[in-house]
Amino acid sequence: MIEFVVASLIVLCAALYWYARLFPQGWQKVRAGMGLKTSPAVINKSGGCGSCSGCKVGCKSHQ
Repeated sequence: MIEFVVASLIVLCAALYWYARLFPQGWQKVRAGMGLKTSPAVINKSGGCGSCSGCKVGCKSHQ
């Protein structure tokens, strides 16, 4: 019985992951319906990624 529960949880997690990847607008609606809506990231257009401290490798303004 425990194997069935573990397998079901794994399948459920995989289904949620792929639903979020394949249907991002639908996933946002589901999250908003559950009250888990997050605010979008604010991007500073004038400075590029100068305000970002996390991307030192791929950022053109740091090269």
